[in-house]
Amino acid sequence: MKNSKSFGRIASAPALSLIALAVAVQVQAQVLEINPVVISATRMAQPLSEVLASVSVITRQDIDKSQAASLADLLRGEAGFEFGRSGGPGSTTSFFLRGQESKNVVLMIDGVRSQTDGIGALTMTHVPLSQIERVEILRGNAGALYGEAAIGGVINVTTRAGAGEPKAYGTAMMGSRQTSELTAGYGGKVNDITFDVNAGASESVGFSAMNPAKNATVNPDRDGTRDQYVAASVSQKMDASLRLGLRANAKTSRTDYDTDNSWSGLKTDTNQFQIKSDSVGVFANKRFSDQWTMDVDLAQTHFAYEAIKNGTVATNARYEGRQDVLRLASTYALQDTTLLNVGIDRANEAFNQRTVYDMKRDSQAVFAGVTTQINRWNFQANVRRDELTVDRNSSASSLQKNYVNHNHLLGAGYQLSPEWRLTSTLSTGFRAPAANDLVGAYGNPNLQPETHRAEELGLVYNVSNALMRVVYFQTQTQNTIAYDSQYKPQNTGEMSNKGLELSTRSQIWGNQVKGALVLQDPWNVTGGFLPGRRAKQYGSLDVSRGWNAYDIGLKMNASSSRSDFSYAGSPMLAGYATLDLYVSRRLSESLMLRAKLENALDKKYELAGGYNTPGRGLFITLQYQPK
Repeated sequence: MKNSKSFGRIASAPALSLIALAVAVQVQAQVLEINPVVISATRMAQPLSEVLASVSVITRQDIDKSQAASLADLLRGEAGFEFGRSGGPGSTTSFFLRGQESKNVVLMIDGVRSQTDGIGALTMTHVPLSQIERVEILRGNAGALYGEAAIGGVINVTTRAGAGEPKAYGTAMMGSRQTSELTAGYGGKVNDITFDVNAGASESVGFSAMNPAKNATVNPDRDGTRDQYVAASVSQKMDASLRLGLRANAKTSRTDYDTDNSWSGLKTDTNQFQIKSDSVGVFANKRFSDQWTMDVDLAQTHFAYEAIKNGTVATNARYEGRQDVLRLASTYALQDTTLLNVGIDRANEAFNQRTVYDMKRDSQAVFAGVTTQINRWNFQANVRRDELTVDRNSSASSLQKNYVNHNHLLGAGYQLSPEWRLTSTLSTGFRAPAANDLVGAYGNPNLQPETHRAEELGLVYNVSNALMRVVYFQTQTQNTIAYDSQYKPQNTGEMSNKGLELSTRSQIWGNQVKGALVLQDPWNVTGGFLPGRRAKQYGSLDVSRGWNAYDIGLKMNASSSRSDFSYAGSPMLAGYATLDLYVSRRLSESLMLRAKLENALDKKYELAGGYNTPGRGLFITLQYQPK
């Protein structure tokens, strides 16, 4: 694969195609939700144009139109978001926000923090898209709102809950690489009960996860994936002031993967990993008065991972995790323009390799926040105190560490005119060492938490048919936790990042336009190198519009070169640009036929060194969704 000479050259051909489409097709404009309500930025509902932090929203309409294969593919192209993946959809995936490490990201599902494993990595990066109602991406340090590890930001997933008259819905999809998916659901409202239940299954024969041309020892066979999943939610309005509810879901997936067999076995060896996850939770919303409301969530999640070699579970390759969570948040309107939010978060987590060690992490936090408006000014202040206890017990040693951290966020916005608004924030955050970093052959009991400081200055333009945001940010991380040449974690010093983010949701000349561009400079100051798999420039442009009975569009994603690993002298991954084409046609009020030509130009690129990515593929979806 040839290195790109510049980000501009990478993006130029698809961008010209987008302009040509916008000029050539003169048709009726479509409806795009320009200014949706968001919750992530303050833990309270606000229009997107009024939040001080940098936030993106992906609606159910956006999900359907994207025809994305996974959560990572759905988020791809959003400002601030990058990912690495060891093969196709279903493979091991790492999320990066605002140039931060993949462990410095928090994933929330229905307000409950997703579990991490023994090294602090997310365990739930493959949420079925058929179960999602919307996604909010909060970029930048949110430690004062969401606590430990929310340094890069927060991905907040809201699942389907049902609304309106009960209706069935579903999809049937088939496409390249013998890919297929079937989903079905039923949801709505009956009297005071709101409910939704859905299930699905998908599979693909895939392609060789690793590139045999770069590593002759890998098994060159296809590496496929198979998923089955089910989810349900129900809530009842008990009286005028109280609603109680229950959520539950379960998922099983099995994914083939490649490994370097030069030291671990034969070229003909087959490798798979199987993941089982489930969760159940109860929630309540209580309105004490017109000014005072309270939300309570209790949830338990379970995660199990098995590595399978030649049909047999590999030695010491079974992992399990459990998490019990309590979240209580109360909102009080001090006056029409001032809202107060206070609450507690508690979590008890356990993770173990069944025959070798046990790890536990208990956390508790109290938080408070206030937003207020004074004439043309808006202000936001958040404070949070986190206490964590991390335990690690192995056959050789054990250790317990306690961490206490206080963080804050201060923000201000000024309305320059009805269309233009200035915003700014100053925030602090932290990430504690993971349990597996502390004890064992590669552990370091002397590790200290990372500490983080961030500043942002933004400009927002908001009119009826456009919402655009430009943000300048800079971040500094002290006591960065990284691995040395012996794979031992160390506090290696300072990391920094600064740059510009541009994002838009607009209706332009009848076109629906979503776009993002990031120009950043992530850098390990102490070591003098570029952090792994984070580009200095990347972006996307998605343009679509109606044409008679059709909705046609295309999306371009582009990225400049990236370091493959986080150390000096790491190999580089070349820059790339991909182009997706999509079209849909409404067959009736309830039926929609969709098609997508993914990676239409069949570009070869890497998201992790030596691993393949999907080539050109055609996918057809029949969607049943009554209005």
